[in-house]
Amino acid sequence: MTETATNQPDPAQAFEAVRRELSLLHSAVAGLAAEREKIPDYGETLGRIAYARGEHNKRLAAIEHSRAISLSPVELVKEITKAAETVRIEDRRMLDTARSAFDQALGRVDGMIRRGQATDRQVKRERWHAAAGLLIGMLIWAVLPGAIARSLPASWHVPEWMAARTMGVRASEAGQRPTAPERPAERR
Repeated sequence: MTETATNQPDPAQAFEAVRRELSLLHSAVAGLAAEREKIPDYGETLGRIAYARGEHNKRLAAIEHSRAISLSPVELVKEITKAAETVRIEDRRMLDTARSAFDQALGRVDGMIRRGQATDRQVKRERWHAAAGLLIGMLIWAVLPGAIARSLPASWHVPEWMAARTMGVRASEAGQRPTAPERPAERR
């Protein structure tokens, strides 16, 4: 700015300076308004944050009012010990139940094994009885027909008939003594 001899600014120049500053101010305000239109809407995100904060405050209030916070360390130890004893009693009961179920299952398995072993012994006994029965039957079959044949009347000629059947010849030939084939004469 140029000043006159009385040290007062020139009104035209002062007006021009004010106009420039107003123009800059107008541009700045317009730029701010344009920038404000570009700002995303954070209303939903802020709402979720406020809801989460409210939930956290509720949890924090529950923790602050909980019995554990109000107890002294000695009382807290007593409560923990009491709860541990209750849990141990429940664990003992569950272990006893499991042990009882296991013992019952083991008893059933032992019973099945005993039945299987008894069945195996019974099968072995049956095989021995069958073999003994077979041997006794063979012995009876060898002895009994001869005893019966000898007990029948002699006029029936049962022994001769049996001998003929055994040798595979006629009954008239069965009673004869077989002759030995002749030997060729010895050479001297």
